[in-house]
Amino acid sequence: MGNQNAELLRKATEALNSGDAETFLGLHADDVVIHITGRNPFSGTIKGKGEVASLFERQMKELDSPPQFELHDVMATDDHGVVLGTQRATRGGKTLETKAAVIAHLRDGKFTEVWVLSDDPYAEDEFFA
Repeated sequence: MGNQNAELLRKATEALNSGDAETFLGLHADDVVIHITGRNPFSGTIKGKGEVASLFERQMKELDSPPQFELHDVMATDDHGVVLGTQRATRGGKTLETKAAVIAHLRDGKFTEVWVLSDDPYAEDEFFA
């Protein structure tokens, strides 16, 4: 099952990079909880697929194009997955680039809880200010 979870992480990354909200949301449990570092309009704890959809929609309106996540490594077990990479976003012609780790609890082929950790949440806060 570890390989299936690694594929789930890759599929979610591809959907995010292409702005495919339907596929991205379909990979999350209805009661998913997502924790995002920082103190900006996209930070905090997001609860439920509806709030995730709203966050995704707001991001697409704020950004010049879908955010991009360049994978450096994917690790997965039967219950958890970790993605390491570089995230990039462009807003108003300005580009943000940070290193990030996404840690996920996975159950039955779905994300149930996710932690998105940036190496520079201050830069993200300024970018989205």
